[in-house]
Amino acid sequence: MNKKIAIITYARFPSEMAYGNHLIQIANSFIDNGFNVSIYYPKTYNTKTIYKRPEKYYEVKKGVEFKEIDNFDITSYSIYNFLPSFLKKIIYSLNTFIWSIKLKKYFDGENYVWSTNPNILLIVKKFFDVTIYEKHGVARFIQKFSISKLKKDKNVYLIAVTKQSLNDLNKSINKPLYLPNGVDRELFKPVVSKNEIIKIGYIGFLETYGIDKGVLSSVKEIAEINNKVTTNTLIVGGPKKKLDEIIDYIEKINQKENFTIKDFVPHTKVPELISNLNIGIVPYPNEEHMSLYASPLKIFEFASCGIPVLLSNIKSHLELVELDLGLEFFQHDDFDDFRNKLESLVLNDELRTELSKKSLKNIDKLSWSSRTKKIIASVRSSTG
Repeated sequence: MNKKIAIITYARFPSEMAYGNHLIQIANSFIDNGFNVSIYYPKTYNTKTIYKRPEKYYEVKKGVEFKEIDNFDITSYSIYNFLPSFLKKIIYSLNTFIWSIKLKKYFDGENYVWSTNPNILLIVKKFFDVTIYEKHGVARFIQKFSISKLKKDKNVYLIAVTKQSLNDLNKSINKPLYLPNGVDRELFKPVVSKNEIIKIGYIGFLETYGIDKGVLSSVKEIAEINNKVTTNTLIVGGPKKKLDEIIDYIEKINQKENFTIKDFVPHTKVPELISNLNIGIVPYPNEEHMSLYASPLKIFEFASCGIPVLLSNIKSHLELVELDLGLEFFQHDDFDDFRNKLESLVLNDELRTELSKKSLKNIDKLSWSSRTKKIIASVRSSTG
């Protein structure tokens, strides 16, 4: 039987957020495993949407079909921004259900469906033989109800990217799988280069749900290190207001020559930027979403390029120790510790080499294709 999967999202798509790239990697990994793939996404209008066709913006493999479905986008109206948070969530969820009901007339014989949105899957799962729900964040109110229903369906298979998500998915008919995010090993490769000056880098959003990710605090400590030993630091991301804060700071302390600040770049350019670094940083705070539910793609992309990573010791990061990658941790609320750990990495070429070798030795098992193969195997073992 021809294997076809529908990948469905209600998020902004395409967008600069890592979620969009995650979606594409999932699609490519199913292609690698012999599936034809259709990605269903809503037409959106808000300021965080990139107005390009996703097949033009993302690098995708042959066999992926993009299907934009008309949608009433409540987030594009100014009044939405002034609503109380709880009301925003309710209206957004209701919109999700309404849009999901419309989808049934667009399906094209797919027998698998995948999504990170439980509301969507609750509506569409009856049209598919196999439903795959991947839990990526906090689920409250309506989403929590939807998950409780999915857990009771024998045709629904549950994937957790963190241990907390795994715990949230317990007591389901099908035992959930714990699978941290993966990496595209064809895109993210080490390069043989020798930088005269150590290059430090952060690439990605500078905030999540309005919560600062600690990059400006990191820049301040890097500036202190530059008073002892010269480094170059690359910061790529957004939103613009966060980049402007960093630019204002480095101009104030007269260290513009030590920092390169860029707005977002196309994802196809990211591997080259990462592979030319010496150290990657992921300084996330101990905030609920990041600490309990986030499995940052950048950690795996750094590791795949053989770049040592200095990251905060929040719970979701510490879970990755068992993967045996080249990671160094600092106390998440202590940027003096960040500075000391980073300075050690800058000055210790032997330590960086050791961490790089460790990542490259163990990263292959974390390819997206291998990850999806485990999901398919789990489905087959349950269905016989």
